[in-house]
Amino acid sequence: MESDKLLILGIYDNPDKTYTATKKLIAGGYEIFDVYSPFAIHGLDRVMGIKRTRLSIAAFVFAMTGLSLALIFMIYTSYFDWQINVGGKPSLHIPTYIPITFELGILFTAIGMVTCFFIVNRMFWGKNADIMDIRVTDDLFVVAVDVKKSKADIGMLNQMLIDNGAIEVRERIKEV
Repeated sequence: MESDKLLILGIYDNPDKTYTATKKLIAGGYEIFDVYSPFAIHGLDRVMGIKRTRLSIAAFVFAMTGLSLALIFMIYTSYFDWQINVGGKPSLHIPTYIPITFELGILFTAIGMVTCFFIVNRMFWGKNADIMDIRVTDDLFVVAVDVKKSKADIGMLNQMLIDNGAIEVRERIKEV
């Protein structure tokens, strides 16, 4: 297919070698498609130029939505729709709403963040995961270089990956 990407995969057994190789490849003008690792490598996101996540903003929006809906519902039911005089307490007594608003804020945040996770990572029902190398889930690290965007000589790229500590270098076509 025309939209497929040709990737050169450099497979590493050490996070420090992966970090160093990624840094050298970017400095050399290569286009890194992605780096796959079994755990986060400190500083790699800055080297690759990945922007800071907006998850905190999304969490805040979900929490405020839950809080607002809880307050609107409780104020409507206790003051406008069904006023009940319980022991002479006022119908619109905000401190009694605090536990429920907190809990609904947490509930909306949790459900919203799980939904965001699945949407952002394109993990839809029935879609199979595209794993670059099955060993990356255990103990190996993979640096995937996009050959077409880098306009690189494949032989030179392979040698650069090996020189930077890759234990294996291979090609892979990624369907987009």
